[in-house]
Amino acid sequence: MQSETDYSEALDAFLRTRVTERGTAGVVQAYRAVQAMPYRSVADRTPLTALRTGVGACTAKHLILRDLLRRMGEEAVIEVVEGDFASGIPVHDSMSQPLQAALREGGVIDMHCRVRLSGADGTRHLDATWPLEMQRFGFEVDRDWAGQGDTRQAIAKVVVRSDDDDVLGTKARLLAGLSEEETRKRLEFLRLLTEWLAGQDKR
Repeated sequence: MQSETDYSEALDAFLRTRVTERGTAGVVQAYRAVQAMPYRSVADRTPLTALRTGVGACTAKHLILRDLLRRMGEEAVIEVVEGDFASGIPVHDSMSQPLQAALREGGVIDMHCRVRLSGADGTRHLDATWPLEMQRFGFEVDRDWAGQGDTRQAIAKVVVRSDDDDVLGTKARLLAGLSEEETRKRLEFLRLLTEWLAGQDKR
């Protein structure tokens, strides 16, 4: 059984080994550490599981990033945003035909997570969804972010739906509001995407 203590200890260990700088440089290190975690849409989206397995979807990854930044004294919250998740993913020849077709069709409505960071450098939106290695498949990954302005976003056009601290509960409620067809399309898309990503690990 997972506990707050388990998560706190795992988060502290992650912070100690991956963030050695203070200030903006430390923020960038925290962002890069979470960005490096491979994206996988899995049933258990808790941040502790992501820390233990080393992989996670946008929810777990951004919960980890938010909590790392808060431990560093930064003002960070998660925004749950609505948008077409397929719109930011390029078609690649290595993808299955069903995944390619889903990407070309688009319209995969999802509730996506990102971190809103506030401070002396203004308000910044951090999206750590895609690791740098995804660039080889044509993904627009953020290689150059140095702490100023927004990072590249996994979904360019979004509507902010919530910044409530109960991210898992809020996201579940928002997803429950999707139509039956939107839900089916989203789940099938995430299955195809994760299946493709997992297949790249074996190459």
